[in-house]
Amino acid sequence: AAALSLVAICGIIAFSSIPSTNNSHHEHSSPPIVVDESPPLSASLRQSSSSITNTNNNQLESNHRRLSNALPDGGCELTWPVKPRPGIPITYAASYPGCGARMTWNLVEALTGLWTGDDWNNNGRGDEVVTVKTHYPQSNGILVEFDERIKRAFIMIRNPMKSIPSFFNHIHEMRNHLPVHSERAPLDEWIKWRNAYLDTEILEYKKFIYYWMDRYTSENRLMMTYEGLTDELIGPEVAKGLNEFLGQAQGVTTIDSESVPCVWRAVVKNKPPEAQAAHIAKLQSLAVNQPQNQQIVEVGTQPIIEQAPVGTQNGQAPEGYGTQPIIE
Repeated sequence: AAALSLVAICGIIAFSSIPSTNNSHHEHSSPPIVVDESPPLSASLRQSSSSITNTNNNQLESNHRRLSNALPDGGCELTWPVKPRPGIPITYAASYPGCGARMTWNLVEALTGLWTGDDWNNNGRGDEVVTVKTHYPQSNGILVEFDERIKRAFIMIRNPMKSIPSFFNHIHEMRNHLPVHSERAPLDEWIKWRNAYLDTEILEYKKFIYYWMDRYTSENRLMMTYEGLTDELIGPEVAKGLNEFLGQAQGVTTIDSESVPCVWRAVVKNKPPEAQAAHIAKLQSLAVNQPQNQQIVEVGTQPIIEQAPVGTQNGQAPEGYGTQPIIE
């Protein structure tokens, strides 16, 4: 039987169920010590003969292991994601702005070995992804053109007292052409924006919660909290829950459970395996100087690089970004 979990955030209460491992094509979805290897918003599969199916499955497994490799004793090796094969069900990665969407994006790629995308299609991958990130129905998010094919979602939420200020910092960075997560907005700007739009954002947050809780049944929905995923004690277990949920989609092979804490430490805590640390730091340094909508392509290593901000073109925020224009 599914275990009932309760999430209460600033008066907003949401119930979700963690599905059993025998769930197949419906959508949805928890602390041992972090594993040391030295210590980050569906089409049906085409029918084919068993020999072709086995060949495809072997190729998929090979592609997966080229991204994040499970090593002995719970270790891991992070490399680049690959394009999913046609027909793999897509999962929405839904989050309110300021809830760690980009961190989760990187974590999904590291766990599955497959491309991810977003509702604005900033990276041009369209529906050739395992998950698609969206902030919908918050005003900066949209539903994708292939929305009717998406039958499952995991939802990331965070205390609004933290997520809304984080969201405004992102608005400040976009308006000033700054790298993401590079600096905090000046206090006086935050106060003006907060006084004008906080009530609106709280309503948007409430609308977001209700929408995703109502859209999918419990077996097709996984509710996660930013606080849980980033917590030193339970974070690896939350990541395991996500890993299990993603792996319930037909054709998606996630990394071995024993290696999830290693991947979690590398992506969420930015502490990659020791042998890869210097190389990843180099790639991250290069990423800071890249145009915001451009990817660094290097086969064989997952750089854990932030993706281009949602809804931006060449670093420009779309009209109305941030629910309402920022007061000058």
